[in-house]
Parts: sequence; C-alpha cells; structure tokens
Amino acid sequence: MAAGIGFRWRVAAIAGRDGLLDAASGTILVAEGQSPRRQRFTLAHEVMHRLIEEDGELLSDLHEAYEGAALERALERLCNLGAAEMLLPRAEVARALAASGPNPRLLWELADRFGVSEPAAAVAVVGALGPGSLAAVFGGRPPAVYFAFGAGAPARGTVLPEDHPLAAVLTTGLPQRGALELPGGARAERAWARPWCGRVYLLATGVEAAGG
Repeated sequence: MAAGIGFRWRVAAIAGRDGLLDAASGTILVAEGQSPRRQRFTLAHEVMHRLIEEDGELLSDLHEAYEGAALERALERLCNLGAAEMLLPRAEVARALAASGPNPRLLWELADRFGVSEPAAAVAVVGALGPGSLAAVFGGRPPAVYFAFGAGAPARGTVLPEDHPLAAVLTTGLPQRGALELPGGARAERAWARPWCGRVYLLATGVEAAGG
C-alpha cells in the first residue's frame, strides 16, 4: 500500500498515536505493539491521509464544510472509511449483509475472512449500513467499550451500568434484539447484540444522538 503512493513504511515507537505520515522523508511510521491486522489498518489509514492531501478539490470542500476539531474528526472518518474499503471491499460487506442482515457476528467473521482487525470490519459495516448506524464491541470487567464507530458512538472505555441490557447479554450469554438506549444517552431504533469470546458485539441502526 505504501509503495502505491511512493512511500515506504516501518514500525517505530510513536507516543500516543497509531501511525504517522512523514511526507518529507516519504515514510509512514506504524506504532509498535500493534497486531499485524491493526498494523495493516493503520498503514491504510495513513495512505488515505496522503491521498486526501493530494486531492485539492476534496480538501477545499472539507474546509468549506468544517473547521477546527470538526474538520479533524471529518478527516479521520474519511481516512477510516477509505482504509476499510482498501482492506475489505464494500461490495463484499454488502453481500454479507444481504445474506445475514445486520448480524453482529459479521464483525468477527469479516475480520477473519479478510485478515483485518475487528475495528476495520466495524468501520466497513457501518459504512455499508449507512447514516444512523453504529458498530461497537464491549468487554472486560466491568464491561466497557473496546471500540465504537458510527452515530452516537460512546467513547472508548465507557463502562456499562450493571443493569444495562448489554451487560445482561454478557452475563447470560443470550443475544438481544430491539430498541436500545446506548451508553452516553444515544438511542437506537433497532439493535442487535450477540456475545462472543467474552465480549458483546453490537450493530444498531436508526441511532439518534443524546438530546436529538
């Protein structure tokens, strides 16, 4: 991937970041300590940063629509979506969704099938489901957000209350389906949650942010 934009890449110690693109040296740095799957996604993410930097029209549109922190968030979303598309083509995700519907098991099945990280698969599934969708994984003791992407996504590390329906999925081992209030106050019209390997995998659509 890096060679496709005339760059090389290497693993390095990077404080507080997954990756870094150094245009001056033509090098993409990927933080050490990541799994091979996570490294691939980080590399693809940084390649997307370079492609966006070279697209003057797209950059102009982004600067017209956003500024400050909102601009940074928009850029990160675009890079995540582009990286997911590189590694896990949207057509394949669409076929999987058509076959099984918004089943949370797609997050680990697509990750295994295409050799990508579960966060990368989550980004791809959210992109295919469209606006108002969410993918998240919870786990640990007490159960908390491992990662979440999409509308109303709770912050990483947000702890589930003991009486939350998703905590019950983890303790009972039983899937859940229906409307759901998400950690942080967002609400999903439709949600599908399934336990797997000590975690809860969630897909949701019709998500409205807290206070929306």
